[in-house]
Amino acid sequence: MTKSTITRTWVGGLVVFAAGIVLASAGIFLMLAYGGTFTQVAGNPNSYDFVPTINGFFWMTVWMIVLGAAITLVGGIVQLAAWIGALVNSYLLPDRTWFTVLIVGGVLGMFFGLVGFAVMVAYVIAAPDGAPYRRPQIPTPAPSALAPTA
Repeated sequence: MTKSTITRTWVGGLVVFAAGIVLASAGIFLMLAYGGTFTQVAGNPNSYDFVPTINGFFWMTVWMIVLGAAITLVGGIVQLAAWIGALVNSYLLPDRTWFTVLIVGGVLGMFFGLVGFAVMVAYVIAAPDGAPYRRPQIPTPAPSALAPTA
């Protein structure tokens, strides 16, 4: 993958990820605002229970949340593919600094999401492309025709 392909893939995954979060959040908001009622818990004036009204609107909000979560998952997988492409691309560079930054930042990003995001933003902005350093493939020799034996 070239750096421009990795950049487009990562930004596309980021957009899909954000769209999924927006859709799921809208579903949650609509469910809590219009999909049921809040009733006060007996004996505790500061605690409420949400009692959903089981109807078509409620199930539409459930499907919005599920679809938003699925879209978010797809965006995350696309971003993971872009990160792996960035690792392969940076491994081709003569200096392994960008590879080290990406691998350490990506692993830390699995625990602290903003670290992985920051590393990929830094890669997109400042890393060189490893495609010019790719080794040319040597073509395999054509099989020679053997003379028939009698």
